[in-house]
Amino acid sequence: MEDCIFCKIIKGEIPAAKVYEDRDTFAFVDIRPASPKGGHTLVMPKKHYELITDISDKDMKELSLTIKKISKALMKYGKGMNIIQNNKKIAGQYVNHVHFHLIPRFPNDGVDIEKWSVNKYKEGEIEKVAEKIKNLLK
Repeated sequence: MEDCIFCKIIKGEIPAAKVYEDRDTFAFVDIRPASPKGGHTLVMPKKHYELITDISDKDMKELSLTIKKISKALMKYGKGMNIIQNNKKIAGQYVNHVHFHLIPRFPNDGVDIEKWSVNKYKEGEIEKVAEKIKNLLK
């Protein structure tokens, strides 16, 4: 995609702190890390896909392997790690090129990933929700 900032980074048109690249995937350090200690890495397919549901099975497999590879390094860099992937603006996706945030965690880093409040289902509601999702899988 011509106007996609991540496509421009992948093509080398915009500089980035690249940490990994292969035929199908690309990873670089986010310029605005979630943690003050840094290391927040973005991993994405080279081919432009907007949503995770758009990715071909082949590219998803390659992307998963790259995420695993980078995760192993980040688990040595930090004390733990979060992997986040957002789809559509309502869910926090601000660049329309599917990408995963790999965020190394450190003691007292101030990163608050689970900022939602938990809810409870009413009697019988969880089964209805599960059934609705199962029907959508068909």
